[in-house]
Amino acid sequence: MGKMKYAPVGRTGVYASVLSLGAMTFGAKNTWKLGGLDQITVDKMVKHAIDAGVNLFDTADVYDEGESEKTLGRALKPYRDHALIATKVRGKTGPGTNEIGLSRHHIKIAIRKSLERLETKWIDLYQFHSWDAHVPLEEPLETMQDLVDDGLVNYPGVSNFTAWQMATLQTRCEERGYSRYETAQMNYSLLNRDIEHEILPFMKHSGMSLLVWSPLHGGMLSGKYSRDAKPPSGTRAGNRGLYFPFFDEATGFDVVEKVKTIAKEQGAKPSQVAISWLANEGHIVLLGARSLEQFDENLGSLDVQLTPDQLKQLDDATKPKVIYPNWMIQRQGAGRDFEVIQPR
Repeated sequence: MGKMKYAPVGRTGVYASVLSLGAMTFGAKNTWKLGGLDQITVDKMVKHAIDAGVNLFDTADVYDEGESEKTLGRALKPYRDHALIATKVRGKTGPGTNEIGLSRHHIKIAIRKSLERLETKWIDLYQFHSWDAHVPLEEPLETMQDLVDDGLVNYPGVSNFTAWQMATLQTRCEERGYSRYETAQMNYSLLNRDIEHEILPFMKHSGMSLLVWSPLHGGMLSGKYSRDAKPPSGTRAGNRGLYFPFFDEATGFDVVEKVKTIAKEQGAKPSQVAISWLANEGHIVLLGARSLEQFDENLGSLDVQLTPDQLKQLDDATKPKVIYPNWMIQRQGAGRDFEVIQPR
């Protein structure tokens, strides 16, 4: 297996492995039918990840009703000072009326419980799992800053936000002297490049890092699903009765065939080609696996070196249509009809 590479986490001076481990499959309750990995299996997977150079581990308080955090915390105890732990807050964590959202009430209870489950004194990256339109933005921002000031959180982040929501959040933080938000965890793959329209340009402008969730688009880019057959039982789509994340099935299977073709040329697995494409862009890719073998296969993407022609083929097959006003901006261009001397 190739040597692990590392990417900056926002502007923090901290670096994360470009291939990191997502823990949505952790937890024996298996409430979402995504994995149901028990403690013994999780211990083995985490150790294998550490040995491979992985140093970022992502979970959420809603994964398997908190069992994901519990199993991850136990597995990481021997490596805590060497590992970056990321978790999230926003989803419904219990039957109570207020056990949901980004209110100060819920965040303060949620982080206390996450810290207990993870068996840690601090969380490296605490992420708002999505926007909460029911709470004025100042409240979660103030609460997050309190957590940073109290030493419970090192760096704030977001997940599943729009570009305008990120821009609003960062502006409010700058105005108030709060810690900036360093990362956004978003769905991104060869089957969904929507974030290239507005979100990625803003993140680059703001100096935020992208954490990619579902890089294989729910297993679609592993090549195990067919246009002409129902998803087999035992797979994620088969267990849930639908493809998720969603994609355009009319064109999506053509993309999968292109990935399979390039995988044959590389002597690799389709999943490794899809992950290599993301890593080649310099993003932090969260790998979710249902077995140690599957995780090891995904780590094998470090050995895949896509050629310029293969990268172009993948780009041509998946690049989203330019939307307004971007096509007008491209048409106008940014050039001037005179020479501009930039200061050194």
